[in-house]
Amino acid sequence: MSETELIEKLKETSRVWRDPTSGRIYKASRPGEFEAQAILPTDISAIEAKVVLEEVLGLARPEYTLRQICRVIPVPQLVMSIDVATTLTGREKVPPMVEAELSAQAYSRVNFDLWKNVVHVVIADEARKKVSHDIMNFHIEDAAGDLARMENSQIATIAETATAVAGSDWGDTTKNPYVDISGVMTTIKAKGPVDFIAAHSLVWADFLSNPFVRGTLVGVQFPAGDVFPVPGLPGVTGYSDDALTNTVAIVGSRRGRALILGDGPTEAAQYRNEPAGYDAYIIRQWLEPKLPVAGAIRKLTGVHA
Repeated sequence: MSETELIEKLKETSRVWRDPTSGRIYKASRPGEFEAQAILPTDISAIEAKVVLEEVLGLARPEYTLRQICRVIPVPQLVMSIDVATTLTGREKVPPMVEAELSAQAYSRVNFDLWKNVVHVVIADEARKKVSHDIMNFHIEDAAGDLARMENSQIATIAETATAVAGSDWGDTTKNPYVDISGVMTTIKAKGPVDFIAAHSLVWADFLSNPFVRGTLVGVQFPAGDVFPVPGLPGVTGYSDDALTNTVAIVGSRRGRALILGDGPTEAAQYRNEPAGYDAYIIRQWLEPKLPVAGAIRKLTGVHA
């Protein structure tokens, strides 16, 4: 037996995966093969990998800020095509005994071919033996944070391909941010009601300190988190994430399917490399954001100097 074969044999690997459709976690016999194999009490290593996966996803979930501006579609097989309805026009004031014309629905085909984000956590035997605390928990927290960072960054990149509309500097006390926002809201309403604005924290700082906005804050608390109702815009939720460029604001309609996130399986594997002397966990997450309905989203530019 060669040295390479010996190392591969000694890498005792257990893989588990999360089904995006059901949210359940199963065993996976080989990478990329997602059979629904139940995890039994005797599957000690699989249970350990399952626990790590659940903990990582649990820590990452609150940081998936920009996922909330997307319509999430489970794509368990990594490749999928879906039809997204784009327009529907009803008939007004139909007279009695008159058959209404058919309301034709237009569709746009969206093709998904998911990519993979990977976090590989390795803990050397020396590191485990020399420290007085459990460094595995620190690695899990870092893994969760980086999964969220990658997803937010990739959604932001797609969101910023939306049609650009010139805005004004919201840090300028003579400029009214509502003028910029209402202008694009009128355009987007043809696809669906505007229900979100996503922007960098510096953009939100300018917006919330603007005197035209402060005048609407009587009796209203300033935002205490990354997700909050936008003052002066009933029904519109604000999302603050620094993955977005700090000079733009993304205005869109979730109901109008401005953004779609193809959510694939998430796989975790635990293995021991005895010759090298380390334990490792590798976590793979498949996803792909899309912008299928361009008219349901706009990018306001120049809103922060």
